Amino acid sequence: MPSIDPHSLRILLGQNLTYQGQPYRVIDILEEGPALVLQEYSGRKTIQANQHGEASRWAPQTVTVAILNIRRDALNPMLPEIADWLS
Repeated sequence: MPSIDPHSLRILLGQNLTYQGQPYRVIDILEEGPALVLQEYSGRKTIQANQHGEASRWAPQTVTVAILNIRRDALNPMLPEIADWLS
């Protein structure tokens, strides 16, 4: 597994990147995993459910994406931009 310093991940906060062809911004970092929480900023919104699973409001889509690949031996190939920021 590549060595990733949790403190070095902070530089990713606020960075814009492309994930699955859509523009996202890094809004949070989960050190356990590690993973990025991304928020879409193209203007599209999805219905956000409340804690009971009921539709409650329109909000930008957020996704959590692992920083490492499935084998945990390299960076996630779906996030090629992060290689430049973490090098």
